Amino acid sequence: MISSLKHPLVKHLVDLKRDRHIREQEQSLLFEGKNAIIDLCRNGKIQIKRLIVESEEILPEDLHADEVIRVSRGIIEKISSVENPENCIAEITMPKMQDLSKKSHIIVCDSIQDPGNLGTIIRTATAFGWDGIFLLEPCCDPFNDKALRASKGATFELPIQKGAWSDLSRFDHLKLIADMEGDAPERYPADQKLLLIVGNEAKGVRPPADFPHQKIAIPMSGPMESLNVAIAAGILLYTLRPS
Repeated sequence: MISSLKHPLVKHLVDLKRDRHIREQEQSLLFEGKNAIIDLCRNGKIQIKRLIVESEEILPEDLHADEVIRVSRGIIEKISSVENPENCIAEITMPKMQDLSKKSHIIVCDSIQDPGNLGTIIRTATAFGWDGIFLLEPCCDPFNDKALRASKGATFELPIQKGAWSDLSRFDHLKLIADMEGDAPERYPADQKLLLIVGNEAKGVRPPADFPHQKIAIPMSGPMESLNVAIAAGILLYTLRPS
């Protein structure tokens, strides 16, 4: 039982919430919501280091955690990233990065800065059966609290790799860059290995001059010149989804 806001564990949990570098150093992150935690734990998707709860009575008997800590409501509100938090927060082991070169359909995010956009792209790619997401740095942290909320747990379903353009060059996939001057997606059959690359909210995709690729666009008949990157990615993820 912890009741003091000045307890060292409270500081540790707040640091995990706020600081990407500490999350990476500790290989830990915070995940909120009792039902989401229970579902992912039962499916073997997450390993719980600590469960932070107001009352142990809310937990099912078969939910395993290395440590269960009961805290006051004030501490829950201190470490939570939402205005009206549930009474259950988990510190979990950060998923390991994976090699995606053998995967078939991969969505690539080039310097996406908005965590809501990134989380939505991860959720959409998972829904349409894509095999992984490749993050080109500098990209916002997929384990940021806003990105996790937007992904609705999909971050723990979809394999993730981080890297540079030079890493992507070694993939033997058809490389498609989302660009307003590209071809309609119907030109490209989905039954082949694909890298679909979407870009930064302001600058779009900026590949090196020697990066081999083709451009793909979403035909639009209305007066708008462009779409939000998460919306555009969703349309392309659906159109090019694995058969």
